[in-house]
Amino acid sequence: MLILTSDISIKDTKNIKASKVTWKSEVGSFIDSCTIELPRISYLKTDKLETQDLNRERESSERKGYAFKEGDKVSVSLGYNNDNKPRFEGFIKRVKMGIPVKIECEGYGYKLYDVIFDKSYSSVTVKKLLDDLVVGTGILVSKKVPEIPLKNVRFKNVSGIKVLEWLKDECKLAVYFNMNEIYVGTVFGKVQDRVKVKIGWNTVKDDEFNQKSVDKSTQIVIKEKDDKGVVNKTKSDQQKSSAQKSLKVKAGIPAEFLKQIANRLQTKENYKGYEGNITLFLEPYAVKGMVLELDGGMYPDKSGQYFIESVSGEFGASGGRQTVTLGFLMQT
Repeated sequence: MLILTSDISIKDTKNIKASKVTWKSEVGSFIDSCTIELPRISYLKTDKLETQDLNRERESSERKGYAFKEGDKVSVSLGYNNDNKPRFEGFIKRVKMGIPVKIECEGYGYKLYDVIFDKSYSSVTVKKLLDDLVVGTGILVSKKVPEIPLKNVRFKNVSGIKVLEWLKDECKLAVYFNMNEIYVGTVFGKVQDRVKVKIGWNTVKDDEFNQKSVDKSTQIVIKEKDDKGVVNKTKSDQQKSSAQKSLKVKAGIPAEFLKQIANRLQTKENYKGYEGNITLFLEPYAVKGMVLELDGGMYPDKSGQYFIESVSGEFGASGGRQTVTLGFLMQT
């Protein structure tokens, strides 16, 4: 018999009993999110206050306050029969008092809001840039971040989140967190584990998983302009196309990395397979970046290997569910 279990801690308080937990993590976002709902009367603390008026001596009184506050560290593991798997790590963003109390949390990207970055480099690698960015935040830079060189990089008093946005928007790099670890690269980083799923066996719902409609084949072309105004083009390996889609990228990234970026964007652009959402129980354990090996069961055309772009879930009195968003598989 499977019994829902949890291991939730906030700051120094462990084994917190939540009435409901929801979470979401996706490769297209820097910020993982989680909301923990608690009964209002739980986890209250008593503050001693001192009051004084003209007619009485100073005396103590009591006030009830909530035990948790913005910035407190949060860890959430959920599962069955105490075989709990990590679903979220991060920090409290806000506490919304009500019935129930809702504790809204964000992942480790939260730590970069208060980082003011003011550095200039004539030459720097992406890994070195990240190492400088995350000093003192508790964020780890993935060992799988490739040594991508950048030239003439300047940041003037910008937030850490703005630096990540620059890497994503200007350099067209893949940027995301795995719990407290940040990954940035030309392609999505490999996650070693794979998850196996069979429709109708260990799935709850699959009617939002359908074949993508693509009307034409579009070739991705990366354009960069150097200091002399010369525009260089890097095309993906797409052989046949009826149109081109041009994207600008910061100048100075070596050709081999530009080709990898172009091919990643090309795979996403012209992916014609199945995509969408499949809802699972809390097992098998799924994390963004994994490869899901799908057995279509009664729908063999859905069988294949898919990239897990995001995972969202809900845990509470009605049970535990996780929804995986599946899409293209980028071979690396």
